Amino acid sequence: MARPSLAKTRREEILDALEQCIIEKGIQESSLEYIADTANMKRTILRHYIGNRDDIICALSSRWRKNYSEQWQQIMHWLPKSNRAESLIDTMFSSRSKDYIQRTKVVDALFSEAKRLDSVKEDQKSTIKEGIQNISTILKTQFPNANDDKVRLVASSINANYIMSESLLPLGLTDEIYMLKESCLLLVSTLENNE
Repeated sequence: MARPSLAKTRREEILDALEQCIIEKGIQESSLEYIADTANMKRTILRHYIGNRDDIICALSSRWRKNYSEQWQQIMHWLPKSNRAESLIDTMFSSRSKDYIQRTKVVDALFSEAKRLDSVKEDQKSTIKEGIQNISTILKTQFPNANDDKVRLVASSINANYIMSESLLPLGLTDEIYMLKESCLLLVSTLENNE
């Protein structure tokens, strides 16, 4: 009887190890050897299942993009029928656990790698576009008579404020994050005037 393939399991273990390395020491210090040690594997195993360091970073970026899409689907399903925009903003800017704040280091690290790795850049562009599109859909549902261009501008601003708030989390700038949330609510209120 043939043994089941370990490829998927090994890939996830390697990607989990890279995340842990980034959280502990940052992306620049996450060498192939450090990733292998963290995953309790030999470097040759990493190369066999994913490839070199850049390939592993790209695979992690792809996994985050997929998870991001899944989270959006859950949010879209979960939001109430009324006051969807306000509920979304509450969700986006809610307080975060220490674990969540640690994981923002991974997102920031991947964002920094977009400057040199094209597939990571494409993942980042895709997540930003998806966020704006989903926010626009939510806004248009709540404000069906609002101008489409204005909806997209408000959605882009909400998305930008959210990205900024994620960067502020590790710094503990909660007052500034609260102001970003309030500015999003103010932007949403401008759509009410078009109804």
